[in-house]
Amino acid sequence: MGLHYYLQTVRKLNNMGRWSTDFMHQRATVSEHSFFVSQVGQMLALIEEQNGNEIDWRRLFKKLLNHDVVEAMTGDIISTVKHKNEQLRDMLNILEKEVVEENLLVNMEEPYKSIYRNILFDGKDDTIEGRILICADYIDAIMECVNEVRLNNIVPFVDKYYAIVDKLCKSDLVSAKYFIDEILPELVKGCASLE
Repeated sequence: MGLHYYLQTVRKLNNMGRWSTDFMHQRATVSEHSFFVSQVGQMLALIEEQNGNEIDWRRLFKKLLNHDVVEAMTGDIISTVKHKNEQLRDMLNILEKEVVEENLLVNMEEPYKSIYRNILFDGKDDTIEGRILICADYIDAIMECVNEVRLNNIVPFVDKYYAIVDKLCKSDLVSAKYFIDEILPELVKGCASLE
């Protein structure tokens, strides 16, 4: 009872596009984004382990795979709107929890209701796994910007690229620094607007 509705809800992410307020030559769905964030997060975690940091892989993959499931019910709320100020962000977080309770968890039986409540809302926190999720989310957005710039969609994606790279540079993760120093230069090679 109720778990079938969870599966039906998550499938909606296959049709939900990202960056809905901007023209894009190649728009990814939220499902595609979640898959790629999981791949990037795995790579970042491997780099962290190679540098002596311990990763709780179970916690990490729960965070990576589920970080945008709520969007199946709310749609993709643009981050510039969501993070405009702290009060708006907090209000939207409350709204997201209410929407999930009323539309997804209401008919779900225990223990699954409690399990999913925790899985869907424990993503971006101060654990190393939560910080990896934050960085992986940024890196996917960076790569979407690079792709659009390569397709000559300069405005607004060059500015978005630099703003997101700046956010990633503020991370204390070894893997984020490694990405910026070693991987990103290869990704933007030949892209004059970003080199």
